[in-house]
Amino acid sequence: MLQTSEPLKDACAKLPDGHQKAFLQEAIDCYGIGCNRAAIVLFWSFLLDHLFTLVLTKHAVEFNDVLSKNTDKRVKITEIKKRDDFGEIPEGKFIEFLRSGGIISNDVRKILDQKLGTRNTAAHPSIVSVKQSKANEFFEDLLENVYKKYPC
Repeated sequence: MLQTSEPLKDACAKLPDGHQKAFLQEAIDCYGIGCNRAAIVLFWSFLLDHLFTLVLTKHAVEFNDVLSKNTDKRVKITEIKKRDDFGEIPEGKFIEFLRSGGIISNDVRKILDQKLGTRNTAAHPSIVSVKQSKANEFFEDLLENVYKKYPC
């Protein structure tokens, strides 16, 4: 039996062709055949790409201001100039920088931190079962509270 998610399909239909749409379509495809772990990982990639675009198009000054003051040695750069630069920032730090720069609210930071934990559970070998209900909650929370609230 195939799983389906109308909110994901609706979001995908509104995206222009490109890598962001490809991430989301792949997540939908995985979810459709019950590969919930893979769907969560791919949806997280879609959402991060959305947040990278948000920073690059609307909040580069605020983000770079916070980044320039960073003291965490794991972060190897002091300024974001292009999309690939985000790969130099651990995801947890990226979320922290979004909050410190006033780009997202503290409540959204909490959601992103929680969902990063869920993504990590899905992405790494474990005996944890990832059910359809867990994937649904992951998608719905991030679609409503991040993707739709912070348009590019």
